[in-house]
Amino acid sequence: MWDLEISNIAGIRNGEATVESGINAVQASNWQGKTSLVTALRTVLGGSVTSATLTDGAAEGHVRLQTQDHEYERALRRTGETVVADGQPYLTDERARAAAELFAFLDERNRIRRAVREGDDLTPHLVQPLEQEDIEEQIAQLKAERETVESELDRAQQAAEKLPGKTDAINKLESELEKLQAEADTLDGDTGAGGDQTELRSELTQARREREQTSQRVNRLEGKIESLEAQISEKESELEELTVSADPDLPETLAEKERALRDIDQEIETLEALYNATKQVLDQGHLDVVSDVERRIDSDYLTCWVCGSDTTRDDIDQQMDGLSDAISDRRAQRSELQSTVSELQDKQRETEQQRRRKQSLEDGLSELRTNLADSREELSQAENELTECSERVETLETRVQETDDRRKSLDQEIARTETKLERHREEHEQLESQAQQREQLQERLDSLSDEIEALRSRHERVIRTARNAFTEALEDVVDKFNPSFERARLKQHVDPDSGRTEQLELLIARDGREISVDALSEGEVELIGLIAALAGHEAFDVADQVPCILLDDLGGLASEHIHTLVDYLSARTEYLVTTAYPEAGEFDGHVLSPADWDTVSDEEAPTV
Repeated sequence: MWDLEISNIAGIRNGEATVESGINAVQASNWQGKTSLVTALRTVLGGSVTSATLTDGAAEGHVRLQTQDHEYERALRRTGETVVADGQPYLTDERARAAAELFAFLDERNRIRRAVREGDDLTPHLVQPLEQEDIEEQIAQLKAERETVESELDRAQQAAEKLPGKTDAINKLESELEKLQAEADTLDGDTGAGGDQTELRSELTQARREREQTSQRVNRLEGKIESLEAQISEKESELEELTVSADPDLPETLAEKERALRDIDQEIETLEALYNATKQVLDQGHLDVVSDVERRIDSDYLTCWVCGSDTTRDDIDQQMDGLSDAISDRRAQRSELQSTVSELQDKQRETEQQRRRKQSLEDGLSELRTNLADSREELSQAENELTECSERVETLETRVQETDDRRKSLDQEIARTETKLERHREEHEQLESQAQQREQLQERLDSLSDEIEALRSRHERVIRTARNAFTEALEDVVDKFNPSFERARLKQHVDPDSGRTEQLELLIARDGREISVDALSEGEVELIGLIAALAGHEAFDVADQVPCILLDDLGGLASEHIHTLVDYLSARTEYLVTTAYPEAGEFDGHVLSPADWDTVSDEEAPTV
């Protein structure tokens, strides 16, 4: 089912309609919008547009078609004296639209009906879709493609011929690669039994490790010897500069001075004790305690408590002064002796230190010289070992280098062989792929040849189909409509040089003689025009492109003939839309009434 929405199309200002599958009859008097509905359908399906398609005086209009799956719309706008159409019609392919114009839109504008009516040549109209197909261009393209396929087929056949040789080359390269890899595995030690390269590298690593250790030992010994020599030199210099004092009387002199110091210390101690005790007795007034004192005006007289002789306090004071002086003298002597003893002790300590330092230096030198001799001997042994290790490393490096060189050479040979093998395999794969395409290419080549031949014969095939369809339809029409003529046919005029049909001449026979369309009734002329259009409809399979036939301007046919024609055409399309006057009677289908449409005739009565 199709739903239509119409705005400003021909005589319809606004209207809606539903087109159902089968026969759809628009029955109304003049000026009610019958033809306008057909115009609306023609427009939205993709038919040509004229200035009359848009309602007179309207600036724009549109018609919208809603199917079960899609919506289509064509909008019209007036530009000056022309009308331009935009939007998406049902038919977008130009060839389909051209075929529909000629063979499905059978209204008053149909060119085939007009050509029959006016006695014009039908050939240009019947073959017009072929011109849009550009058959020669299609043939040229197919020929070019066929040449390409032929070249590809030749290459595929050549590839098949090259395959055995390429397979042999691959087998040979695989054998060479296997030998090279086996030798490389032996060098790398990947064969399970060691391998020259692995063993050599292991030995070289061990030899280098030993050489490094020995070199470090040599360096360490050289550093040690250098340090020992420096220490010996330093100690020898110090020993040469060291001077030990040679005073044999120093100990005796020191002992004598120390004895004298001790003696004077005792004297000072005794004198100080006597002085302090006496001073204490005097200072504290204890003379009465130690002696009998006679106190006189001039002095105190007493008996000395030490010696027992008579004396005075003044004498005792004088004796105390003398005792103090004696103590001071001895202290001075002691100070001098202490300085002398200190100097002698310092000198003795210095001498002893010098002796010990000398002995230490001599002992150290002896030990260093012994150590130096041992280190030099050890260095000599280490240097010999280093020489042996270096020679061992050099020998192993030479062997490893030789093995490495061979391994690198093998790697290069393996890489080259693998590259060649990969290239050969890729080429083999390409050749195999090309060879496998032979059957497909041959099928495509045959198909292209068939397509080219089909295109070459398409013009004549279409004409043959159209003539046969015209003949068959005419036989049906003669049986159903009983016209005044017995038969009609499309006579074929062929170019003797190219063999192509140049013209299809419409011939009509009545009472055994040919007549022109002028001798026919208006209805018979219209009937032949419709049959000619139907022939094109069959020849170009128009039903596969547009599921609709539009009929209009059938006034020349009697009512019963209109019904017969509608029934006859409805079998050839999904949707058939026809216009008819009310007096044509009821149709066996869906009737569309323009009663609800807003038409131009509703605004102003027509003038006839």
